Amino acid sequence: MGPKSFIFLAGVWWSWHHRNSMCFSNDTWPLHHLAVNIYNSVEVITSNFSTSVSVAPPNRLAKWKNNNHTCIILNVDGSCHGSPIKFGFRRILRKSAGFFLSAFSGFISGSNDIILVELSAIYHGLIIGKYLGFVELVCYSDSLVCINLINNHLEKYHVYVILIQYIKELLHQSNVTVCHTLIEGNQCADFWAQLKAS
Repeated sequence: MGPKSFIFLAGVWWSWHHRNSMCFSNDTWPLHHLAVNIYNSVEVITSNFSTSVSVAPPNRLAKWKNNNHTCIILNVDGSCHGSPIKFGFRRILRKSAGFFLSAFSGFISGSNDIILVELSAIYHGLIIGKYLGFVELVCYSDSLVCINLINNHLEKYHVYVILIQYIKELLHQSNVTVCHTLIEGNQCADFWAQLKAS
């Protein structure tokens, strides 16, 4: 583990390699040939396993945005807390400029699956949007798993196939889009979901 550990490692490797060459091929190397191989290996190891200071990735700033949609924006999120675990979800409706319209929350008892909570948040959010008469809606969730389940081909034996199918039917009945957002862009719904779960 010291400062010459790479030299030791390369020395052991090339000594073993030279011994095999002597035993199986009756071939002996001059000492300078062995030393050159050792130091070349040290350079390779050092360049591949260097502990140089890595450059930190640039900060990624995220906030709520409408992505140029001019319709109603629905942010949904699910959360779990406590012992025993409690699951809650929250939906927030805003105008495309960010003005608050309405918010709803709920909880799920008897489940320990966050996917069910996230899917329920999306489903209930779309139901509320439909009952409030919003014909054009964009729904944002920070659960990429749920977004992929909704937008991609559905396996008919998935544990939540019925709930996902209900969501898909709601999407087809009106002009609704379901999109992924980073959790930083979904903080308002995330905060209220955690509050509901607690």
